[in-house]
Amino acid sequence: MPPFVTESVILRVMDFQERDLLVTFYGDQKGKLTGIAKGAKASRRRFGANLDLMAHVRIHGFERPGSSLVRLEGADLLEHFESVRADLTGFARACYVAEWAEACAPEGEPVKGLLPLLLWTLRSLGKTGAREAVLRLFELRALDLAGYGLKLDACVSCGALLEQELSIRIGISQGGALCRNCQGAEGFSISRGTLRLLQEARSLPLERLHRVAFSSLALKESKGLLRAFFVYHAGRTLRSTEFLESMGK
Repeated sequence: MPPFVTESVILRVMDFQERDLLVTFYGDQKGKLTGIAKGAKASRRRFGANLDLMAHVRIHGFERPGSSLVRLEGADLLEHFESVRADLTGFARACYVAEWAEACAPEGEPVKGLLPLLLWTLRSLGKTGAREAVLRLFELRALDLAGYGLKLDACVSCGALLEQELSIRIGISQGGALCRNCQGAEGFSISRGTLRLLQEARSLPLERLHRVAFSSLALKESKGLLRAFFVYHAGRTLRSTEFLESMGK
């Protein structure tokens, strides 16, 4: 059983048999993996809080020949994001990020840049400020990293440059913006201001993303657009989305 060490974020934790936990985690070295933490439920001495949802950890484990599950031998806690866990809304947002990331990342295939994006998102959610904007930025960048990014610079159907109309039609099934000649009734309409903001947000490095300022209209339009686009490609609605919406988020 070849050993491995990988820096990761915990995306899902489930009970497994009487004493064990089934843990799904993502790291840019080995991608998304699921492993068995033997005895983790029966005693917290071995793993402690290191396997909590959304913990930033260094995982020590072994691959198991002939099995898609790995075995977890240990986890070094790097960050626990206590401020995100301080209230129900903050924790719900973190669960949403974890569920979105798990759905975007294929098993055992690294999505280059996803780990830094996850860490930026969790650190930003732990600060006071525009937390809803942080979620929109995460959604946009995660879709790009997973290869599902919206085409926003020209018509996705014919390649024509978009005219300077105030409202832009986005085709969900087509995967991007549509010019007047190609658009139909299906899809979302967003303002040109929201379009420009999304274009800016996908081009900036992570350390400058905090400079993107969403208007209330841009937050509303991008939320509906990005969530609809995710559901179309993932083929399902996230449970955490329904919970956030029940809280008015």
